[in-house]
Amino acid sequence: MNNEYVNETNTKSQNKVGKILYFIVILLIVVGVAFMVFKRLTAKKEIVLNSIPSVNVTHITKGNIVKEISVMGNILPTDTYYVVAKVSGDIKKVNVENGKFVKKGDPICEIDASKEIEAAYIQYDASKKNFERMQKLYRAGDISQQSFESIKAQYEGLKLAYDTKVEYSTPVAVADGYVENTNMTENTSIKQDTVLCYITSEGAKEINFGVTERVLEGIKLNDDVVIEKSGKTYKGYVSNISNLIDAKTGLFNVKAVITSDNNFASGIMAKVTFPYIKKTNVNILPNELIYYESSSPYVFVVGDDNKIKREYIEVGIENKNYTEIITNLNKDLKIVSTWNKDLAEGTEVNIVKDDNLEVR
Repeated sequence: MNNEYVNETNTKSQNKVGKILYFIVILLIVVGVAFMVFKRLTAKKEIVLNSIPSVNVTHITKGNIVKEISVMGNILPTDTYYVVAKVSGDIKKVNVENGKFVKKGDPICEIDASKEIEAAYIQYDASKKNFERMQKLYRAGDISQQSFESIKAQYEGLKLAYDTKVEYSTPVAVADGYVENTNMTENTSIKQDTVLCYITSEGAKEINFGVTERVLEGIKLNDDVVIEKSGKTYKGYVSNISNLIDAKTGLFNVKAVITSDNNFASGIMAKVTFPYIKKTNVNILPNELIYYESSSPYVFVVGDDNKIKREYIEVGIENKNYTEIITNLNKDLKIVSTWNKDLAEGTEVNIVKDDNLEVR
């Protein structure tokens, strides 16, 4: 009797434990299914949220803009002096060569001008004798002061001419500098006013370049320029602007002094960049925000419905960083400043940053 009771009790206990385990399993299944459903719903929400692209926007801003232009120019010494033969004759000796540095007064060459010197001496000598004779008569009161002064002036002029011929038979450097463009050779004849060589100054040099009439209207004295040669840049400023057109080139000549230390050889070519249009306090935008369709410029903007649309604009001058905007855009217009492949006209977007790009 007691054994039967014990067995029955054990059976009931086992059934109770089985039911508890069953309910636990069912509960775990329900919790698992609920978790999976929750996860799927959450993931769906994330997918929906992530399907809206994010963008940054900016606005039209005021600033200054400078349009630059680059041309090729010829580098020359800042000062060039011509050594000219003031007598004719044969070159007896050449004292210099191209590239040689000379001091003011150094002899350039020697010219055999004996024929001219002899002719000048004959005139001078005759005038000297006449002057000495007239001087005695003037002291004796036999000729007027006016006549004597005329004879004296003639004598002094012929003496100066003779002395000058002697002096000019040895041309000298008129300034410190380097000898250039000389082709003098000994025992060759030259005429008076023949250019023997150039003397180019030390130190600073200048670059000469031509501009069109349109560019000429914008360039100003003392404007900064940048000279580029062999991958290096040098500074300078506009020192001279010609208002007369060069008949050979059809351009207006401009000179700029190179202020940076340099070792340019005279006559070489270099690129010079300078401003020719300047505008201040105008509407500007960075170049990368402007797009073109059949040459018509536009920007992408975010409308009140948070959708992207095109805003066509009129542009003015531009440089490597900014473009002038002539269209009177509302300063609150939200211009898209970031772009990616997921964006297109009509796309709904989420603005994550609204900033004004700082102009530098």
